[in-house]
Amino acid sequence: MLENITQSFEVLCRVANDQQSLKPIENAIKCMDQYYDCIQFVKQDYIMKEIHFREQLQSRLIKHSSDINHISVYKDEVLSCGQEVYLFKQKQQYLITKSNLPIYSGIILSDGKVLLGGEEKVIHVYKQINNQYIETTQLRGFSRAISCIMKSQNEDYVGVSSLDGRITLYESESLNKMGAWMNVLGSLYSLSFSVDNNYLVAGSKKGIAIWEIKKTYNNNNPAELLQTLITKKKVRSVSFSRKQKLLAATHKKEILMYHYYKEDFKIYQKLLHHNEIVNCVSFGRDILVSGSDDATICLWSCSIKGFWICYQVVQMNCCINSIALNSKQTDIYFDCYDTVIHYYQI
Repeated sequence: MLENITQSFEVLCRVANDQQSLKPIENAIKCMDQYYDCIQFVKQDYIMKEIHFREQLQSRLIKHSSDINHISVYKDEVLSCGQEVYLFKQKQQYLITKSNLPIYSGIILSDGKVLLGGEEKVIHVYKQINNQYIETTQLRGFSRAISCIMKSQNEDYVGVSSLDGRITLYESESLNKMGAWMNVLGSLYSLSFSVDNNYLVAGSKKGIAIWEIKKTYNNNNPAELLQTLITKKKVRSVSFSRKQKLLAATHKKEILMYHYYKEDFKIYQKLLHHNEIVNCVSFGRDILVSGSDDATICLWSCSIKGFWICYQVVQMNCCINSIALNSKQTDIYFDCYDTVIHYYQI
């Protein structure tokens, strides 16, 4: 039986490669899960095997004149941030701004407003008026560069982090400031809201911190620190899952997986596939995507037994800086410290 299962799995892997489809691989993983106890060692050997698909990478969007620092996607709208910021929607491209200083982060809100922040230490708010984007207001009060702008999954909140370790929370509709607080773990690089919008996690210079967002609050303090985890190196990127209570965080060459509702807040799995520093990680509905200095993007899925496995590797020729999934989870947009927006069809 073991020999037959192994042969069947090999055939499905070849079919997946020929058809450029992941369905045969999904079927193979389900097949292996049925016989988990007796063939686990065979399953792991094949699941961790890199399946190189033919190149599907394209550059259909305009080039920047300087390096791209960040990419954000809302539905099928793509925002690319560098010293120039472009928005691509409905087959049109809009130049939001040209700046003398780099823009490190940006988001698109559901009402169409665009928020940008970076080295200038100001959040610039833009709105489309007469087919062009005009700056309508600014959010100030930051002492160092803005590293991340992130909206909650229900879009009630906007979180802003800066390199001085400060987190500021705004109401997304009015952009009224709810409050601000200092991170105990130093400079901030990444933020993520939980799927129930009750928690905010930060990737920091010294580790990971999680806060609970209060429904009612006083003294300009809208969040309570729940947990911290000290790491040896800085955590460049964090992401909450959209379904399970999972948290992914990058740490050197690893991706650390946590159950964030557990009081002990311990790592339950380390994802090991990248050969260099992992710069970015992002959850879709059913997948996890990671990008690294080793010039690869890894796509991960969760098996029936609850463990995450790498089922596809996309090879590039330069480091992966940031990644974003569209809402349909059909395209990955990313930048490679170059002037081009790359995308890959899953």
